[in-house]
Amino acid sequence: MGRVAGTSRADSRSKKGHMAMLFGWFGWISVLLARGATLVSPDVTALPALAGLAFPVGAFLLLLGCVTSLRRRRWKAMLLMWGLAWWSAPLFQATWGCAGCGMEKSHGPELSVLSWNVRLFDYYGWLGGAGEAGRNEVREDIIATVGAAAPDVLCLQEYFELTDKAAFPVVQPLNEAMAEGAPVFSHVVIARSKRDRRFGVATWSRWPIVGRSSIEFGTKNNNVCAITDVAWEGDTVRIFNAHFSSLRFEQEDYAALEEGVPNAEGRGRIWGRMSAAYVERVAQVSRVMDAVESSPHPVILCGDFNDTPASWALARCRQTLRDSHDVQFLTLDGTWQGALPGVRIDHVLVGPQWSVQSHRTGGDGLSDHRYVSVGLGAVRP
Repeated sequence: MGRVAGTSRADSRSKKGHMAMLFGWFGWISVLLARGATLVSPDVTALPALAGLAFPVGAFLLLLGCVTSLRRRRWKAMLLMWGLAWWSAPLFQATWGCAGCGMEKSHGPELSVLSWNVRLFDYYGWLGGAGEAGRNEVREDIIATVGAAAPDVLCLQEYFELTDKAAFPVVQPLNEAMAEGAPVFSHVVIARSKRDRRFGVATWSRWPIVGRSSIEFGTKNNNVCAITDVAWEGDTVRIFNAHFSSLRFEQEDYAALEEGVPNAEGRGRIWGRMSAAYVERVAQVSRVMDAVESSPHPVILCGDFNDTPASWALARCRQTLRDSHDVQFLTLDGTWQGALPGVRIDHVLVGPQWSVQSHRTGGDGLSDHRYVSVGLGAVRP
């Protein structure tokens, strides 16, 4: 009887081990494709980008396979799995942080930057409900949150204003929230206008703005990049405030995804929107990074990238810039407040002249995005 029970337990452990190895191989394939998503431009093929979206799940399964292969002494499998984990270290770092990766600390003055997609200040009543009272409540809460955070520089995406500024006041309340009794400066770039409504990005600064320009992406949506030169501590800082192309899902697309696996027509429609957005972002990110790399001033790039850390877009930016999220450790810090938790599509990246002192997110429930707030110190030669 004892031998039968022992054999049963051994068989159970063996089945669990086989299952863990199977999951590990699923993770291996997923992570390999995700690594490909950072190396292969979506204008060549956008298929690996899907694996980039699922990288956290694939990484967990790969690590499960790494541990299982070691415990079961599957040496060839262990070599393949641990080797891929090592090769994919940049994805683990970009996704979960690396406690600064030895970044030099600054002991000088700090520049605080807050970047936030405010979803048109809920003008259409998605959160606060229909009617003037509902949308005004969310707008006022967003502005109050900005005032409480007290950034030196504020970068807003999906910025919105009416030509009749008194009908839906944004500019003056933000001026007051940012100023705290001191002068405040702003740079608004409108990407699209529709009757009395204006859509784009906007940058506010407590420090003087000494230069304004923009990169127009030529889309019919409110995607654009504002370039703002700010005089700070005897130097000029160039701030890029970008809103890159989104997936532009319609209600029918979200409904199809919520119901489970969409039918063939739904899958084709959704993939068409996704692949088009990935290709658009290649051109947009490339143009912005060309401008970043030719900047004569220290650079801060922030905005709504609509791309995760395991993506070609972020990998391209990280070739030149440092991701502020790197100061975190084992933290996903998701910024999209949608159906999938932990999805980080809003980013702040800085040039090598900067040291990131802090990185945090907030603004829960006031938009479909959380804000990213960072503290930066200059690294003096």
